[in-house]
Amino acid sequence: MFTIAAIAYAFSIFIDVSVYHFKYYIQDSKNIRHLLALINIFQYCSRGFILIFIPIIAYVTESIKDKNEVWLITILAHFLVILFLLPLYSYRFTSFFSVKVIELLNSFFGKSKPVKLEEIKKQYRSKIFGFSKNWTLFVTNYIAGFLFSISITFLYFISFFYPQKALILSSMTQVINMFGSMLLILFIDPRIMGAIDDGEGHKEIQILTTSRILVHITLVIILICVR
Repeated sequence: MFTIAAIAYAFSIFIDVSVYHFKYYIQDSKNIRHLLALINIFQYCSRGFILIFIPIIAYVTESIKDKNEVWLITILAHFLVILFLLPLYSYRFTSFFSVKVIELLNSFFGKSKPVKLEEIKKQYRSKIFGFSKNWTLFVTNYIAGFLFSISITFLYFISFFYPQKALILSSMTQVINMFGSMLLILFIDPRIMGAIDDGEGHKEIQILTTSRILVHITLVIILICVR
């Protein structure tokens, strides 16, 4: 059950990041609104996986009261996020996966006429780490991802050190989560979506993926240090 919690959290983050790749790799100029609706449905699934993670880790924290178990779930969750995000660098995996997900969703929520997907070909000249001119996007996304991830997962482990401050910690994590969400909505989404609308965006989504991986590497290092 505890492994399920870690997998659920990792898959939630994978979905959040992969939808940016979806919006870049697959397009349908005649059914753009329908396609975006399907992508949004897939993105909302990430909230469902968070709702699997939270009750399990809360149960371990409040009922089992095993700090080591909570630490293990937390570090495993962040390690799995790194493993789940790495395949997104592969054009073959990402394009195939995104098309199959959209086709599956369209079979449930779509129209009788299939969506015709216009695949974007791989940009061979784009470098994954070529973000010298996009450091603002990289840093902003790193901060947003760090705030979002630490607010969701670290509350339960930190509560063992401050058992009388559970309500304050819960309130603080909500505030931290809010700032992370604001950075995402105000500064990251418009930049990436605007680039995709202009026929670009490959470099931006690679930067986003790289920064999110580094976030979870950082959190794994922090957990090892506080162990």
